[in-house]
Amino acid sequence: MITSSPEYNSYLNSTWGNSLLPVGYWGPPTSSDWCESNYDVSFYVAEFFNSISSFSMILVGLVGVYLHSSFEKRFLITFGSIAVVGLGSIAFHGTLLFPLQMLDELPMVYSILSLAYCCIEDRSYRRYGTWFPISIALYGLLTTVVMLIAGPENHLLEFIVFQSSFAFVVLVVMSHIIKIYGSIQDLSIKRLWVLTAMTALVSYIFWNIDFRMCDIMQSLPVNPQLHAIWHVGASLSSYLVTLLVCYQRAENLGRKPSMEWKWGVLPYVVVKYSKFD
Repeated sequence: MITSSPEYNSYLNSTWGNSLLPVGYWGPPTSSDWCESNYDVSFYVAEFFNSISSFSMILVGLVGVYLHSSFEKRFLITFGSIAVVGLGSIAFHGTLLFPLQMLDELPMVYSILSLAYCCIEDRSYRRYGTWFPISIALYGLLTTVVMLIAGPENHLLEFIVFQSSFAFVVLVVMSHIIKIYGSIQDLSIKRLWVLTAMTALVSYIFWNIDFRMCDIMQSLPVNPQLHAIWHVGASLSSYLVTLLVCYQRAENLGRKPSMEWKWGVLPYVVVKYSKFD
């Protein structure tokens, strides 16, 4: 991630001989600015490939809701939140404006919080009572307030708050996923968990390369657009992890779930009963 600032303009000038950031329809960036060259493809889209790749989030989110429409609302919310992240990501990368960056990052926090609830409250009984969803909502609200107060004038603070908040909840989710994985007997489901983990890991590696080695990416004959690849991989892994947590929940409720494949390429959960109690 690179921010629009005098220091960044100086960096561009010393590295590629450019004194000013490319400015298109939406004006100079006020948000975080990634490694893709701005307005390189379209005058109206700041980061074309990062924007186009975000449609993958909308697709998997809507497909998840459609294929699991008879499931509990918690899963419809979690699948749907992936699509909301995609909409925010398109708005953010398409404009590089700070208010629209919040439409990308805040839904990411909400989405992972929703998944955390699904992971932790996966029994046939409520384990932690009403205080738990209330605490999750307050955590999301606190993160929102701090990030908005930080604003574009305090990019570093906003970035630290977002990354630390998101990473914390991801670690919570991962700890519960490890417990879930350890209890699985079905080898095909175990393999799907491994595929999900590998997809997420490789995608995250690509994100880090794009984030930390932008000068190298820009010096290549063709920018590999690793952030855009991260979008696709994150979309797929988000769908799969929600799907597998959904499968685990159905097992705990005694619904005898099975994994089917739509069009032979996309897994989804089928249960004996069409409605959850």
